[in-house]
Amino acid sequence: MLKPIDMQALKESEYTYDQKFKQLFQNKKFLGPILKNVVAEYKGLPLEEIEGLILSVKGDEEVAANIGSEDVGKGEEAKTFYDVVAGCRYPGTEETFVVDFYFDMEMQRENNPGYPVPKRGVYYCSRMLSRQLTHMGQADYGALKPVYSVWIILNGIPKALQYSRYEVSLAGKSSLEVKSRSYSAKRKQQYERAVSSLDSQIDLLHLCLVYLAEDFTGRERAGDTLVRYLQSVFVKKSADPEYNPYAEYSRSIQKEADEIMTIVGMFEERAERRGERRGEERGERRGLMRGVKQGEDRLKKLFRCLKQEGREEEINQIVIYDNTQLLEKLYTEYHL
Repeated sequence: MLKPIDMQALKESEYTYDQKFKQLFQNKKFLGPILKNVVAEYKGLPLEEIEGLILSVKGDEEVAANIGSEDVGKGEEAKTFYDVVAGCRYPGTEETFVVDFYFDMEMQRENNPGYPVPKRGVYYCSRMLSRQLTHMGQADYGALKPVYSVWIILNGIPKALQYSRYEVSLAGKSSLEVKSRSYSAKRKQQYERAVSSLDSQIDLLHLCLVYLAEDFTGRERAGDTLVRYLQSVFVKKSADPEYNPYAEYSRSIQKEADEIMTIVGMFEERAERRGERRGEERGERRGLMRGVKQGEDRLKKLFRCLKQEGREEEINQIVIYDNTQLLEKLYTEYHL
């Protein structure tokens, strides 16, 4: 029989934890440096200008334009829940409220949550493209906008990947590439123009996986600019130029970011204290404690997977009705 679950503790460790990060993700000043590093058209722009290209909900309110964080899908597709989706403009766009591309930000606390994170990232990008098509008519394909999805990954990262980012984009290659080197100047120009047109049409999907590091010591002066920026936020050093290459710009969000990280830390410490207190009360041996911890981690991973796929009813079945048969079935489904 399952042990009774502290629902308040569960809400704090899972739902409230996620909400705090979403609160930060909706701040345009937090998003600015990220967009500058992943969108080619933004690389040379001042951060203040990038802010103006992120569409907001109400006038100048510092909240990213939420283009529906819930995607109900088509036909038999399962619901998809995004952390934050913003519509953005390219520089030079005359129409202020025209969306030129969509930007998605996702928080992933575990590198191995029970499913392949890179595949889920590609799936999210694909859904963001699919949801743009309404009647599947010929005109709809021409209206497709590029999508960018950035996933911040915190824990359980192999040392070889820590403090790095991995990027994926759609790209094409012509079979005439080698042959074109012998073309005349005029013919080569025509060929390159035609290929460039194809490139611009296929350039629709961009996925960026950001792998942070648990040990930040000694890495603050070097490395990828985007990773340094995000890492500085998570260690509450966003206003320190030794850690953050955008420290001066980030001063305006320092208080909010630090408060959120402090609250997140409190949730984690509270969960650790609960585990220690339960262990002391039961007098369990170290080996058994490790087994209990593994069991709790397994259950948390399962709940996280179910929540991300909108399957809260199954969580209720496990928590409220002690449905052990369903629990074992779901463990098998998610290979946990």
